Amino acid sequence: MSRTHAPLALLVALTLALTGCGGVDKRGHKSDTAHSPTAAFASEEEALAAATNVYSRYVELGDEIGHDGGRDAARFSEVVVGEFLDQSVEGLSRWVDKGWRQVGSTTFRDAALQQYSAGPESAVIVYLCEDITDVDVVDATGSSVVSADRPDTYYFQVTFDVDDALVLRISGRQRWDDRAC
Repeated sequence: MSRTHAPLALLVALTLALTGCGGVDKRGHKSDTAHSPTAAFASEEEALAAATNVYSRYVELGDEIGHDGGRDAARFSEVVVGEFLDQSVEGLSRWVDKGWRQVGSTTFRDAALQQYSAGPESAVIVYLCEDITDVDVVDATGSSVVSADRPDTYYFQVTFDVDDALVLRISGRQRWDDRAC
């Protein structure tokens, strides 16, 4: 990875790691109890709605952590688990060391269900388009560290697991397609 793409990769990792503590219930509503979404979705629509709500929280948390310069990146644990959580937290810790912070907000659109199952691993997999058009990463002097030719949109395949408490969390995210969305 080139040095000019490293900030973007960190931003993408940051953005993906954000979601809510309690997760969401099967109807896709934020839940403040451990009894959140189950793996036994009644329909594809329910599975997609729950995953979309978790990803929305992930993006929100990612923006908050980015605006805070990568501090307290463990907040991602609300909606991210496993190796993906470890990578996200580790990547953002570099922002603190370098004095970087995010300006602007991330959005996503065009979420489409690829599959859902009883889980617990890969209970839901969705494709979506993440848009960082309005996002910049700046150093302590306010100068951008993002390459001028970075793409503003990315297709991702996002995998969600269901834990023992039946909470849906993001366990992985990878580029799905190199085309802009």
